Amino acid sequence: MTFRALMVAATLSGLPGFAFADGMPSHASYACCESPTWSGVYAGFYAGGGWADTGWTFPFVETFNTAPGQHFSTSPQGAIVGMQAGINYQIGYFLLGAEASFAGSNMVETVTGPLAAALPADRFRTEISNLFTTTGRLGVVADKLLLYGKGGYANSNVAVRALSGPPLPGITAHDNRASDGWTVGGGLEYRLRRSLVLGVEYNYVDLSGTRFSTTTTGTVPGGPFNVDIGDVRFQTVTARLSILLDASPTAPSK
Repeated sequence: MTFRALMVAATLSGLPGFAFADGMPSHASYACCESPTWSGVYAGFYAGGGWADTGWTFPFVETFNTAPGQHFSTSPQGAIVGMQAGINYQIGYFLLGAEASFAGSNMVETVTGPLAAALPADRFRTEISNLFTTTGRLGVVADKLLLYGKGGYANSNVAVRALSGPPLPGITAHDNRASDGWTVGGGLEYRLRRSLVLGVEYNYVDLSGTRFSTTTTGTVPGGPFNVDIGDVRFQTVTARLSILLDASPTAPSK
């Protein structure tokens, strides 16, 4: 081998070491800069607000109405605070997942005198006290960002309460039911750190209506009370904070 060939071989063999010494990235340093994977189990908390729409319809003439079929609308609203847990599986730029969540809520509205012709002082209260959901998620990943949609089952406790005013005050009726339905929504999440995820989410919930049947208490106990509550449709907007336990440290960026 000539002297020139030996010099070329020595130079080439020394390049990786010189590159590392000069601050150029080695193979190991490239690995540190790859995009984090979204695959793994996560859990966290969320908080925000919700607003709903439904209606009361009285099927019979009883204590709180004067004709069958009398109806009024109500729009409960308030805060919602809960927790979520789920699992993600990333395939390239796409994400599949499943999530369960449970929240407490104080969405409520009290309507006074909706049947004002004969009973102007009667009060009617509608309350949504919780929300449970199990959903699937489908998203698109862009490095530290995740844009996703979701849909699945929803369940919530709906309560109704009536209180009479003059001319015969003090009659009360109260009942509650667990209502089933469905939900769809979507959100945007951002990886603040490797395991810390901040997001915002919107959900639409549709719960089946039902008949609430009980008896009165108070000044006239034992009287019949029946009211048909229509489908309860409500929307929520929440901020989310989750801890993601990565299935693996990194995923290729391409």
